[in-house]
Amino acid sequence: MTPEDEKRIAAQLAKTMAMLCVRNTHLETIHAGKKPVTKIGDWSDVTVVDAEGNRIPWTAISHISDDEM
Repeated sequence: MTPEDEKRIAAQLAKTMAMLCVRNTHLETIHAGKKPVTKIGDWSDVTVVDAEGNRIPWTAISHISDDEM
C-alpha cells in the first residue's frame, strides 16, 4: 500500500468516525441553537441574563449541564 493510499484511507476513516460519533447524536443537539455575537473577539463583551436577572459573562458560564456531560 502506498503512502497516498494510507492517507486516503485514514481521511475516509476519520470522516466516518466523525459522522458516527458526533453527527446526529446528542452532541449535535447541544451545538444547535442561536450563537451569540462578539464584536471584540474574545467574548468579554457578551453576557447572559438568567431568570433571576443576574448578568453572567459569557466566559464564566457553563455551556454544558451536568446531565449533558
